[in-house]
Amino acid sequence: MEKSEINQMDDKNTLNNKKRIAIIGRWMPIHNGHKNFLINFAKDKDVEKIIIMIGSCYQRHGLRFCITATEREKMIRAIMNRENIPEEKYEIIPVPDYPTFDEWFSDILEICNKNKITHFCTGNYEDILDILSKEKINLNMKLINPEVNSNFHYHATNIRNMIIDGQYESLKNLIPDEIRPILFKYSFKEILSSNKKSESDFIEEKQSVTIILLVKNILDGKVYTLLGNRPLSEKEYPGMFSFPCGNIKKFETVINACIRNFYEKTGIKIDIIDNSLEPALIKFTDLNSNHIEQMYINGIYDSINTSTNKTYYSSSQCFTIFIENNLEEIQNLIAPKQDLENVHFCDIQKVIKEPLAYEHKKMLKKSIEIYNSEPNLYN
Repeated sequence: MEKSEINQMDDKNTLNNKKRIAIIGRWMPIHNGHKNFLINFAKDKDVEKIIIMIGSCYQRHGLRFCITATEREKMIRAIMNRENIPEEKYEIIPVPDYPTFDEWFSDILEICNKNKITHFCTGNYEDILDILSKEKINLNMKLINPEVNSNFHYHATNIRNMIIDGQYESLKNLIPDEIRPILFKYSFKEILSSNKKSESDFIEEKQSVTIILLVKNILDGKVYTLLGNRPLSEKEYPGMFSFPCGNIKKFETVINACIRNFYEKTGIKIDIIDNSLEPALIKFTDLNSNHIEQMYINGIYDSINTSTNKTYYSSSQCFTIFIENNLEEIQNLIAPKQDLENVHFCDIQKVIKEPLAYEHKKMLKKSIEIYNSEPNLYN
C-alpha cells in the first residue's frame, strides 16, 4: 500500500449508510490540528459515532509519554464541550502499549469490531500505517489519514518542544483555548520534567486507582477520611488500613475505574458532572445535598513488589475528594460490596500516624495539602 493510496480504499463496512470512525492517537497534547479533524468528524451528519482511542494510556517514561491519559481525556472532552458535541456522539477508550505490535493491534481490532467501525483514522506511518502495508494487513475498513489536505503543519512533538523552549506566544495560536487550564496547570510541568529524563524500555505495570475522601464534619469541625481494612486473605498488606482502591479494567477510563471502585468498596455512588475540567465536577448520588463537588488529580504513585518469585511494577492513580457535610449522613450510605472490611470514617490526625497499605501514606499527605489549600465553606 503506497502512502498516496491511504485515502483511496473502498468502504467495505457500512451501518445504515452511516460512518462509524475510530481514531487512534497519543494526543500529547491536543493541538488545533487534532481539534479540527475531531470536530469535523463529530459535526458530520453522515457520521453516526466516533471512537477516540487514547494510545499509550499508561506509558509515561520520557518526553514522548509525558502526559497522563486522565489529562488527555479531559482535553478531548474540553474541546467537545466547547463545540457543543453531545456525549452520545463520541466515546473515549484508552489503549495500553504492549511489547509487540500484534498484541497491541489485537486490542485495536477488538475495539473496532465491537463498535462496528467503518473508517479507521490515523496519520502515524511509523508505528501503524507502514506496518500494515508491510504485513499486507487488510482492515476491511476505509483508512483516513487526517494529515492529508490539512493546513496544520505541526505535531505534538513541536508543541512539547515549544513548551520546553518557553515559546508561549507561538503556542497561543497552536493549542485550543479550552485546554489551556489543563495543559498549563499540570501537563506542562510533566513535559518539562520528562525532558530531563531519558527514554526507557517498555515496562508493563499493574494499573490501579485509589480514591481518598476527606470530609469536614460541619458539626464538630474535624476532618475525617474514609478507609477500611484489607482482608486477611490478601497476599499484599493483609489486614492493613487502606483507602478504597482497585484495578482498572481493560478499555476502562481511569475516571470510570475510580467511580466504579469507590462504589464497590464503599457502596457510595458518585456521578460525574463534568470531566473536561480539573478538578472534575461530581455529585454524590444519594446525599440530600445537591452540592456539586470536586475530584482532584492527586498524582501517580509507583511501587515495586518483590514479595513473589517475579518482581512486578504497579502504579496507582490517586484522586482526592473534599467535601463539607454532616458526617453521619455520609456514614449512613456506607455499604461495601467487596474487598474492603470495616469501612469507616476516621479522624485524619489519627490515620496519619497509622501504617497504611501501598503508598497510601504519601497519598494522604498530598490530600491534606489539597484540603489546606481550599477555602472554608463553613466557619
